[in-house]
Amino acid sequence: MVRFKNRWVLFQIAEDPIIDNGRVVYPKTKLEVNDNVISKAIFKAVELNYGEFGKGQGSVTVKWYNPTTRIGIIRVPRDFTDLYLASMFYIKQIATIPCSLHILHVSGTVIFIQQKAIEWDRKFYLKEQQYAESRGQSYGASENITASIKGLAALS
Repeated sequence: MVRFKNRWVLFQIAEDPIIDNGRVVYPKTKLEVNDNVISKAIFKAVELNYGEFGKGQGSVTVKWYNPTTRIGIIRVPRDFTDLYLASMFYIKQIATIPCSLHILHVSGTVIFIQQKAIEWDRKFYLKEQQYAESRGQSYGASENITASIKGLAALS
């Protein structure tokens, strides 16, 4: 029996800025993408950049994606990690949404990638809470962090 080794990649989807009245604006809209759309976009990028060779080098699986923080975890074959990471760099749109993928962390085990994802989510939610409090609004960062941890715990 052959054991397939994988790498776990933590990524973030960043919506590309737009120019509005001569100013660069970074929109904060909720991206309506799901796991299947992301994995298809990555697979198409691999096929576009590496042709038939890249198309046959395993599959990419989105294991977890948080649409609020735009952070996700994918599993790629260990032998072709560089191929997938290079292809992810060249993605300029997912579905019809102009955006790019930022690689945040690469790990050999799911436990370490979960810890990094929790750290990134915690930073995001605390920053959002601080922003809401500066505007005089309330924001439940602790509930969001707890929900994120529970969602990530289901991976293992």
